[in-house]
Amino acid sequence: MYLFAVAAFLLCTIQSANAQNNSGHVFHVNTSYMVTGQDSASRAERDAMLQEYFTKVTMKNEFVIHQDNLVHFYTDDSREFVTVTEYASWGDIMKAADRDEELEKQAWPDTKKREAFLKKMNANFTYHKDAIYHGLKGQSK
Repeated sequence: MYLFAVAAFLLCTIQSANAQNNSGHVFHVNTSYMVTGQDSASRAERDAMLQEYFTKVTMKNEFVIHQDNLVHFYTDDSREFVTVTEYASWGDIMKAADRDEELEKQAWPDTKKREAFLKKMNANFTYHKDAIYHGLKGQSK
């Protein structure tokens, strides 16, 4: 029993240390630009759709380690909507994209409704740019 307790403690310690060191992880940074001139009802509908997608797809995607969605607070362009997504490896980016498609089909089984939802959600943005980064060893808090 004592050996089991020691082994469990060491395993938890190693896993905790690995969680703090994301040097092998890959980060996808997507900056989208929101449509301007929307009234408060349109912005609320946009935010509700983004939340629905996040809940039904992103939160269920086991290849996504962590994701933050950020909106303008103090930048030179108030249209920015930045998504930072963390993956364990480069290969997991492709796996996550495939998994997103599966989860979208589960969330909206009717093809026409799914396509309409995604089209309407994406219509809130004009264009985007992407960047891929990797973590530096020992520089994560």
